[in-house]
Amino acid sequence: MNWNAFRKTQTAGYVFIVLGILNWSGNFVAARGLAGTVEPATLNLLRWVLATAIFLPFGFRAFWRERHTVARLWKELTVLALTGISLYDMVIFLAGRTTEALNMSLIATLSPLFTALVAQFIFKENIRSSMYAGIAVSTLGIVLLVTDGDFSRLLSMRFAAGDLLILSSAVMSAVYNTIISKIAGKISQVTLFMSLCFFGTLYIIPMYLWETGGQLLLPEFTPDLIWSLLYLAVCASILCCLFWNEAVQIMGAPKAMMFYYTLPPVSAAIAWVVIDEPVNLNQILSGTIILAGILFALYGGSPKIRRQEKLIDVQPSEIGY
Repeated sequence: MNWNAFRKTQTAGYVFIVLGILNWSGNFVAARGLAGTVEPATLNLLRWVLATAIFLPFGFRAFWRERHTVARLWKELTVLALTGISLYDMVIFLAGRTTEALNMSLIATLSPLFTALVAQFIFKENIRSSMYAGIAVSTLGIVLLVTDGDFSRLLSMRFAAGDLLILSSAVMSAVYNTIISKIAGKISQVTLFMSLCFFGTLYIIPMYLWETGGQLLLPEFTPDLIWSLLYLAVCASILCCLFWNEAVQIMGAPKAMMFYYTLPPVSAAIAWVVIDEPVNLNQILSGTIILAGILFALYGGSPKIRRQEKLIDVQPSEIGY
């Protein structure tokens, strides 16, 4: 099987989503290491300026060749840049100033649910009940993980203004992934990412100027910051976005977003390997529950329905999950 044929298969979708998650998960470990050393808009701008500079030699020719398509899709690309690059990290950081980590973790798990609801009620996709059941099971695993097995902590939750910001980030994830799946075939992956680099970096600039009070301020470029920026630009930006966007266009947004639940356990595993953070029995149990929910969402439902899906010869982005 040649590459072009393989990359359109569901198997390729799973490969791309795993690679995307692995690159994305390290993002949280790097951010934890830089906490308190670089302001968020500054870090985000440096990250995407570097990512744009690195990808430019590979992406500009395709971008220029498809410039008329970019102009035609500028509204969709603007929304993608804002929800996936410019606003997302800023919203999470600002929310962290006024809300608790438990609230942030639990509200963020609404992203797959919102994605399924947007796909079903706005874009009229057929979402099976097994998808919602899988979301419920994986959410239980996340609750077990973030409460460390002590569900009584839920009773002490206090809601703050930052919770609305986290809720908006969950909505942003749903919008981003749904739009990605809907523009499949209209623009190449290279041009799509190059466009997101241009649009996203441009929209970060006002946030950076707001953060610095209108001044051009840069942090001290220590070796740790330089290596972190290289990782964030190459792995957590370029590779992550390319793999993730490809997977969403193959699998559909609701199905791909189920893998969002793997971020906490995979991040914990990477932190265990990289910065020697301990892994306990509760994390292993919650990871198992999360995986069970994902598998049920992907493969649950009646065998008859699954056989019919295999017989339908359409593009993956046209199938509702």
